[in-house]
Amino acid sequence: MNGLGSKRHRQRVAQVAIVLGAWLLGGWLLYGSAFAPDESQGSGLLLERQSQMAPALITPQVAAERAEERAGEHATGCAAEIAMGSRSGMVSRSIEAADAFWKEAGDRWQQVFRVWQPPKFPKAGRSVTPSKTTPSKTTPSKTTPSKQGDRLMLADLARPVAVPAATLPSPNLPASGSAPSTPETQGRSPDSRSAFPQTPEPPEHQIRVLQGHQRAVWSVVFSPDGQHLATAGADGTARLWDDAGHELAQLVGHKRAVWNVVFSPDGQRLATAGADGTARLWALNGDELTVISAGDRAVWDVAFSPNGQRLATASPDGTARLWDLEGRELVVFRGHNRAVWSVAFSPDGQRLATAGADGTARLWTLTGRQLAVFRGHDRAVWSVAFSPDGQRLATAGGDGTARLWSLTGRSLAIFGDNRRAVWDVAFSPDQAHLATASTDGTVRLWNRHGGLVETFEGHRRAVWSVSFRPDGKWLASAGADGTARIWELPALLSADPS
Repeated sequence: MNGLGSKRHRQRVAQVAIVLGAWLLGGWLLYGSAFAPDESQGSGLLLERQSQMAPALITPQVAAERAEERAGEHATGCAAEIAMGSRSGMVSRSIEAADAFWKEAGDRWQQVFRVWQPPKFPKAGRSVTPSKTTPSKTTPSKTTPSKQGDRLMLADLARPVAVPAATLPSPNLPASGSAPSTPETQGRSPDSRSAFPQTPEPPEHQIRVLQGHQRAVWSVVFSPDGQHLATAGADGTARLWDDAGHELAQLVGHKRAVWNVVFSPDGQRLATAGADGTARLWALNGDELTVISAGDRAVWDVAFSPNGQRLATASPDGTARLWDLEGRELVVFRGHNRAVWSVAFSPDGQRLATAGADGTARLWTLTGRQLAVFRGHDRAVWSVAFSPDGQRLATAGGDGTARLWSLTGRSLAIFGDNRRAVWDVAFSPDQAHLATASTDGTVRLWNRHGGLVETFEGHRRAVWSVSFRPDGKWLASAGADGTARIWELPALLSADPS
């Protein structure tokens, strides 16, 4: 038999002893005079003098005796009744004293409980107004600081977003639409309050909401003809949509999150990059065509070459790799000393740009020779993109800025206010504007000189990806709130003097 000598039993005994000790200590601290044999020696006198919390606990017999004494001293009628031996009066006073004792004892131990119970404070960043909705729990993620002070992707995921949570509007409501008039609301002034819930107005310029992913949407991209969109999500799927926001197909095969999705130049295939260490080729109906394995390394990004015959991938081992469509590795690009987050082909297909967690972007030939290093970001560079004419590069960084560069590495413009990480950047088809996605939950439109044109607010959490439609009329964004959204641009672009 293990008995009390076993480790488990010793732990149980210690726990019981701690609980009983805390119970007795609480009562002693509050009512020490009640437990001292002599009131003059009771340590509770000090507490009694300081707080005057309550008199000491008494037993029913003592309560009855004191009641008799008080009656004898202050009430002659009661004293006479006792002297006459009135049993009914004594019984009545004893019952009353006992009831008072138990009520007083219960109230005082409730005070003990309140003393030992830690106070409750509202959590930082949350409203103290009671709500029936239970806030979702966020598991903090581990961060690995770099030599330049940047944080990895999961650090930005764990940051709180300074965007007020709001109920999502119904998908695909027109931006200018309003709630229909009903018999209950007709004839009321705009200031009158209805007892019925109102459908929230969609954010300004928003024309579509694509809902279907069960978790964050990491990437969104328009097809080359602008009639379809593809999204990639943390739920392990990629999805194909029409431009009206209807889901057409699901691409299921990755065993973990899908970080990125791109269309082939002819728009007939899709490529995805996954945290399971694979890049995959798909038909538009969701059939899997090819699996490209990068071993145990996650594939953060994937890009088609302009001729559609090559794929480039980015990996956390500090390399980018070039593949053919059969999954054969052709070239390894080595130079970054930390993870590579993004890859992009030049429009002529002769160069490759990479962005890394070491705070740099780099330009390469397709044979793996490094041409230039772009330094300026203080933290990780999350995304890189070529301008449509191939003469400039744009980068997005964890330092809260996007930057425009010449191909020689000279900085041309800086976009951003350094408040939150900028996760993605994209050129408009006419090269006159850039769009950025930020972890503060906003999408921003800039002119090429670094001036802010418009801020799009609608996502409830961080925004990870942006993409222009090829005709430049729409902008799509993907966010950690599990949605992709489409925004209308023409009026904004025509109003921009640049």
